[in-house]
Amino acid sequence: MDKISTVDEVIDPTPNTRAMLIIEKVARRVSSVAVACVLGIAFANVLDIVLRNFFAKSLFGLNEINAYLVAIAAATCLPYGLHVGAALMIRVLESHVRPTLKLAMALISSLLVTVFFALVAWRVGDVAWNMARTGQTTIMTNIATAPFVFAMTLALAIAALVMLAKVAGNVGSITAKASSSGMLLSAISVSMILWATLALLGFLPASAFGALKPSNPLVLALVVFIGMWVLIMLTVPIGIAMGISGIVGTAALLSPTASLDVLGSEITNFITQDAMSVLPLFLLMGAFATVAGIGSDLYRFANALVGHIRGGLAHASILACAAFGTLTGSSVATQMSIGRIALQEMRQRNYSTELASGAIAAGGTLGQLIPPSSALILYAILTQESVGQLFIGAILPGILATLLYMCAVAVWLMIFPQHAVPGPKSPTSELIAAAKGAWSVLLLLGVVLGGIYFGLFTELEAGSVGAAGAFLIALSRGKITRDSFWSTMADTTRALAMMYSLIFGVTMLTFFFGISNVPNAFVDFVNSLGLSPLGVVISLVICYLILGTAMDAFAMMVITIPIFVPLVTSLGFDPIWWGVMTIMCVEAGMISPPFGLNIFVISALDPSIKLSRVYRGCWPFFASSVVKITLLILFPWLVTWLPGTM
Repeated sequence: MDKISTVDEVIDPTPNTRAMLIIEKVARRVSSVAVACVLGIAFANVLDIVLRNFFAKSLFGLNEINAYLVAIAAATCLPYGLHVGAALMIRVLESHVRPTLKLAMALISSLLVTVFFALVAWRVGDVAWNMARTGQTTIMTNIATAPFVFAMTLALAIAALVMLAKVAGNVGSITAKASSSGMLLSAISVSMILWATLALLGFLPASAFGALKPSNPLVLALVVFIGMWVLIMLTVPIGIAMGISGIVGTAALLSPTASLDVLGSEITNFITQDAMSVLPLFLLMGAFATVAGIGSDLYRFANALVGHIRGGLAHASILACAAFGTLTGSSVATQMSIGRIALQEMRQRNYSTELASGAIAAGGTLGQLIPPSSALILYAILTQESVGQLFIGAILPGILATLLYMCAVAVWLMIFPQHAVPGPKSPTSELIAAAKGAWSVLLLLGVVLGGIYFGLFTELEAGSVGAAGAFLIALSRGKITRDSFWSTMADTTRALAMMYSLIFGVTMLTFFFGISNVPNAFVDFVNSLGLSPLGVVISLVICYLILGTAMDAFAMMVITIPIFVPLVTSLGFDPIWWGVMTIMCVEAGMISPPFGLNIFVISALDPSIKLSRVYRGCWPFFASSVVKITLLILFPWLVTWLPGTM
């Protein structure tokens, strides 16, 4: 966990001045209201589904403005998300540098975030201006689209201003605490960033960008890729490092003006597509599922079913993780919710620490695989594939993964029967009571996935049903209070800010890789090695498993997908199949030592458990993950069959 920062960690050590506290309070409330509006949009979509299917009527034009409304709400989340440091970053160097250098790194990071969002706001605003000038409207309702994009521009501009305030705080910290050498280093870094920005804007000669352009674009791509990793190592958020690198690379290969034009058009197109609108809705679904305490109900139901067999609590943990993961779409949220209950109970029942921690860590990985999943949505956004087909394609692999993890527990206890004991068989009355607590959740899941499979509603509408349904379940259980509601909105805000920052950055980097011919060159290079298509796939799987020992799942995906997917599809493999394979590979990485994220979540749940014991507990489940990946390679129909019947 100390190597990779997620949405709960801050970008820089800006002091809590009065002004910054006011900014945080205002931004938090505004962004929370924006997410609450997404919930309102979800209920509007549910109403539209009911009217359409039962009364042959509909809310006219709602489907045309859904994406714009959700995009505005998501953009409004960015100021608060950036203020509290909702970013994905790698913090390898921080513990190895002097405090002076750490302050300089914080300044560089916050300044680059400011510059990036200022450029995005400016160019998205330019797109909005062109929409207004040309009178662009929606097709059916003739609603002007420019006001929606202008609203996004305003939110992005405020995000840049919020980050500018953090830059001022960083400058104050350096002035007060840094040595003369630290101040000199910071001054040089800031001067270089500002000079490059002014050159990009045309206020200074842009000859430096032209000097970067070699005769072979692939050399430039390599330089940009190395530069991106330098920024990432300096604790610049991964999404921002990718975005800045893409802007600089495109400016060198084409021109600064073309680079900025692409920045505005690509991000506007991405943020207003339906696949992006699905993401906030399913995040809300998971957030309300957590608030409702659904995890404990699912665990009790699973325990009532299988708790009496040897290792029953471990089996119940895996089953509960699988069911809860369908609602949250998050590995960490799944592991934390189920682990809080199951880990303590298994230890009280004298389960070995290795088995207890390994089962919960492995069960947590099911959160990203079993649909609906934020990782599958991210893959769909980056590859332009169907969210619905990815969801349906992941159902059988998700069931397979669950069964294989349970098999791992069974084999473990055949070898070490002393690591767990059978529990008492639950009476029928207890089983019925547990089922009553879980039925609403299972019904909601069936409606969401069944609606997609049978074509009753779109993926966006499915997300609306999920978010509205999870909210109603939490409300019916008395879990929605004023404090819990706004806390849930704030948590969703941070998750949205992290995801959108990543997607903004990868959008620009993917465009640069495309025009520099990196995907085609990578395909040609791999073909020159003489590997069979199966050999290529196995090599990519091994690459993912290695990367998973040290990188976050989302970071792996945004960096590798633009390069790996064109290669896989050029070999004739199905992109839906490879999408599910990708999620399986990165999830296996989450339980692979030494830096698998789920391993550290166990430590957060119970700090008394030594990491060495968690490592030992995860190895059998990692081996099970390798088996399931092998089965998907040998039998790709496990993914492609169900989508083919839609």
